Amino acid sequence: MTARGPLWLPLAILLLLAVLSFWIEQAVRAPANGSPAARIEPEGIMENFDALRTTPDGHPQYRLSAKTLKHYSGSKRSEMDAPRFTQLDAGAGDVRAEAVRATVSPEGDEVDLQGKVVIVRAARPGQTEMTLRTERLLVYPERDLLHAPGTVTLHDGTLAVRAGAMDYDAKRRVVKLSGRVSARFQPVTR
Repeated sequence: MTARGPLWLPLAILLLLAVLSFWIEQAVRAPANGSPAARIEPEGIMENFDALRTTPDGHPQYRLSAKTLKHYSGSKRSEMDAPRFTQLDAGAGDVRAEAVRATVSPEGDEVDLQGKVVIVRAARPGQTEMTLRTERLLVYPERDLLHAPGTVTLHDGTLAVRAGAMDYDAKRRVVKLSGRVSARFQPVTR
């Protein structure tokens, strides 16, 4: 029996090292869907991205483009650098939105524009061009809605407006301003 005692000690140490090694490997390796690399590294990157959505009868509805588009498989979201969204409407005039960056929801039904956001409504007969500036704009392309949760400034040929927030319904062509709203109207000189 005394001869077997020294054999158990090395085997116990090897078993302890194997268990410790297995535990360290499991602690370091996170699950694939929750690993930091899966959240940080994009699944795909596209340069000079441009997408056009049409109505069921084939007429252009809106265009979304960006300098760079990154898609993440874990969260199914997409991120864009220098995004540009244009709502195309021959009758009412185009509405264009630009920003420094944007995030698109997994279903594509929400675009979150951030950083130096500029919206321009094209001039049309009886209306001058209108420009709106804000730091963040949520675009809901399927519902033809825009929402700016922060401060906005609005300028056209005769009007300068500042507000705490804004909602825009493109179908009804209605702008709703909220928060502290101030406006300055300058009549047209003839």
